[in-house]
Amino acid sequence: MVHHETPIQPDLEEMSLEEKWDRLHDFFTLDHAVSYKTHKQCGTVEQWVDNTVDAYFQMMGRFMGPIAGLMGKTALRLSPNRVLTQAIYAVLYSDQMMHGSGEYQVSEAVIGEITVRFVNCLRLKKQNEIAEKLSLGFEGREICEVEKLHLTHPRHPSARMGIVAKEVTWEDGGCVWTFEIQ
Repeated sequence: MVHHETPIQPDLEEMSLEEKWDRLHDFFTLDHAVSYKTHKQCGTVEQWVDNTVDAYFQMMGRFMGPIAGLMGKTALRLSPNRVLTQAIYAVLYSDQMMHGSGEYQVSEAVIGEITVRFVNCLRLKKQNEIAEKLSLGFEGREICEVEKLHLTHPRHPSARMGIVAKEVTWEDGGCVWTFEIQ
């Protein structure tokens, strides 16, 4: 005979949004670092990047929808600097899931080119902490290199819309990305 008890709803304190974000960020960073280590050991980093970029394209509406509306050929021809600035700000808005809002320094768009500097990068800090704590055998910057492979990939959704990561410069505690409209 099976005895069924009535489930009890635990009396738990609601986790704050800040704590949820911090824990999710840590979990993502941990998962991403372990995935990177595994792909590096198996020699499949390039395939991982290809698959990730293809998945980004499949989910483009969810992640890049606001940008797609800005990127019409007429808008690009008439006001490329304005469109580029709006697109970068839309990306940075979404990017707050991985970065603190105070990390961004954005140049003025000139001749279809704009620069974004990440200062005191929280993502890099967490990547370094996880890589060290788990003795993964690499520094967190290597995961940044994978992000560079994503954003410079010819099939990345932003590249398909005409915004290309032209140059990436690593700095102590952050990085500088230069984007251009093509």
